[in-house]
Amino acid sequence: MKIIQVITLSEPIGGAQMVLYNNTEAMVKNGHEVLVMVGQKGTLTQRLEALNIKVVCIPSLKREISPKNDMRCYKAIKSTLKQERPDIVISHSSKAGILCRLACHKLDIPNAFTVHGWSFTPGVKGLKRYVYLAMEKVMGRFSDHLITVSQFDFDLGTKNKIVPASRMRVIYNGSPDFLDADTPKEEGRLNILMTARFSYQKDHLTLFKALQTLKDEPIQVDLVGHGDLFHHFVELAKAMEIDHLITFHGESNDIPTFLNKSDIFVLTSRFEGLPLSICEAMSVGVPIIASDVGGVHEMVQDGHNGYLIPKEDPQYLAKKLLGLIQDRDLIKKLGENSRKTFLETFSTHQMASATEQYLEEILEKKSANQQITKHIGQ
Repeated sequence: MKIIQVITLSEPIGGAQMVLYNNTEAMVKNGHEVLVMVGQKGTLTQRLEALNIKVVCIPSLKREISPKNDMRCYKAIKSTLKQERPDIVISHSSKAGILCRLACHKLDIPNAFTVHGWSFTPGVKGLKRYVYLAMEKVMGRFSDHLITVSQFDFDLGTKNKIVPASRMRVIYNGSPDFLDADTPKEEGRLNILMTARFSYQKDHLTLFKALQTLKDEPIQVDLVGHGDLFHHFVELAKAMEIDHLITFHGESNDIPTFLNKSDIFVLTSRFEGLPLSICEAMSVGVPIIASDVGGVHEMVQDGHNGYLIPKEDPQYLAKKLLGLIQDRDLIKKLGENSRKTFLETFSTHQMASATEQYLEEILEKKSANQQITKHIGQ
């Protein structure tokens, strides 16, 4: 197959970028030709080019809405698709998804839009949620197929009648296996890790409030990621007198090392699709404590491989953290189950295999429909 993958941003690196990267790497290894279209050069394009994967940058592909610029981008995408003549196009992120679906519809190229969490999911603020819902209902007419990263998003899409269920498929995110048994863990203190950008979606405030009740516990908290609210939370940690517990690392290209040094992984969020960061943490066999939003409950089985906490509930988070701090055997048990969950369901191999199978099904249906149309025409 000749496949084009399209995404708006090359950085900061988030779940959508890593899913694209992991899938692309696997597809190329399996003999497919893959080209990636992206707005600007950045961390993602550097990693792709290191694998000798062709990258086409479209400077007009930007997150911000601008009718004039978006029309320019649509034409550039359509021109590239005409020139490259792919068998199928996979798009990621809202802007790339909209413009690619329109261009593919115009050129009659099969396409699949990957939903990394709906823009109208519960937790999105105010009027914006309803605007996004209306937009996706319109775009459903131009969507051949949708890939949702969780059953939660599949159900939300069918409930809101974006496209028929027959044109949607759940394919869980998958991570490479980052386990390195030789990485030493710190003796004495427990290491709590959260990898997430500092934004409204990622609810660091709930974690901070929980840490206020754990000030005297033997813990070290590593926060990896950047974002618009980064400096706000650096100052807030000082004001809340928990800065002695926390190390702010900013962006990092060495997530596996942080994971292997960790004892507990935390992800507090206001809304999610299916967090790749949890897949990554499960790969190294640590317990997961995460907000029960979006598809998180499909990854974390409460009391089996970690704990689900109600959204924005610092008291419950503190209680679960303290329970693990006081019981190293429980950490080990939940961590072993976390590792098993990863191997059974959330590896890159499983994600890539399911994606390739779905793309092949889409193309087979397209070919069969063309044969039927040709036969009727005769």
